[in-house]
Amino acid sequence: MADRKKRVVHRRRIQPIWLITAAVALLLVWAVVQYRQDMAAPPATQPPTEAVAAVGDTITIAAAGDINISQPLMDQALQSDGSYDFSSQFVGVASLLSNADLTVVDLETNFCGAPYDAQQHNAPESLLSALAQAGVDLVQTANTASIYNGVAGLESTLAAVEAAGLTPVGTFASSRQGEPKYTIVRTQGFRVAFVAFTKGVGNLRLPQGAGDCVNLLYTDYSTTYQQVDEEGIRQVLDAVAAEEPDITIALLHWGSEYDREISQTQRQIQSIMLEGGVDVILGAHSHLVGEVETGQDGLTAFSLGNLLSVDSQSGTNQGVVLRLEFTMEEEGAKLTSWQYDPVYLSGTTLVNTNDAIALYESGYVDRVSQELYELLCRSRDQIAELIQPEPEA
Repeated sequence: MADRKKRVVHRRRIQPIWLITAAVALLLVWAVVQYRQDMAAPPATQPPTEAVAAVGDTITIAAAGDINISQPLMDQALQSDGSYDFSSQFVGVASLLSNADLTVVDLETNFCGAPYDAQQHNAPESLLSALAQAGVDLVQTANTASIYNGVAGLESTLAAVEAAGLTPVGTFASSRQGEPKYTIVRTQGFRVAFVAFTKGVGNLRLPQGAGDCVNLLYTDYSTTYQQVDEEGIRQVLDAVAAEEPDITIALLHWGSEYDREISQTQRQIQSIMLEGGVDVILGAHSHLVGEVETGQDGLTAFSLGNLLSVDSQSGTNQGVVLRLEFTMEEEGAKLTSWQYDPVYLSGTTLVNTNDAIALYESGYVDRVSQELYELLCRSRDQIAELIQPEPEA
């Protein structure tokens, strides 16, 4: 048999140099695309590490009393173009308010837009700008005026406060139901918790479905103020304690207007607060300066009086700015010192009492009249007795 011819198949071979060239080209294209993506994307950043206070670090907290914008204060702030500027009303006390890491006041005013009406507790939003410029950081909004203009007024007030860069404490928008009923502020490495409660809301009742909009001290908050809401208060304090803040401050709108007497239910509330981990209680509502009690459990200032409020009642034109200093120790933050500065409302002008007295005694009689000087001296001495009364014999 003839030999079968072998079938030879010729295959075209790709030379290695072409493979290498193609691979290099692909790598170059990928590198260019990746470079453009990296340039377009924002640079990756590590989240900032939260500062923690070390042993020996300190923080100062300032607190002042009620702000209630009456018609004389509105008239004084009215400008020729129809706008309102309240900044001049705080010039005399701005150094006291700004010379602290955190400053809080009680704000008994709503912000519902024009037309403004002092009798309806509806003030111009420029008041908030003046407070922020003067050094205020937080405002207690749980008080008599919380729902004076309804839940809508409460919510517009919260929006205005936050838009001004301030933090409201004690009231909450209905759309945020279920959120914590407290506020934690971080500054100087300290975590400071603020809670705020009010005895009532001007004898009004919260509408159905709005019960969580205001922290309340009493279950009978619209009638006799006798039934302390122990369960509700403790729930808030327990939630705060679970956060393990360094300091807890309670802002309480309590007691009776134009009355310095400390009621039985105030004592009950005081005990609940201090036992629940509160370090300092700051009181408001009486419009009169009250006693400051100190003890191992904490400090209670029953009333800081008025900061800015024109009122015909005796004693309502004076107040104090309380200054608290906390120091971080091995076992935690401790209140290591406190002091106060008396303030006085002369007409519609706030006066730093001690500074004005010093000016007069230094010969600046054109700045302080003799009549005002004598009023300030009496006010200073009266406040000293009210803050730390002489023990009974």
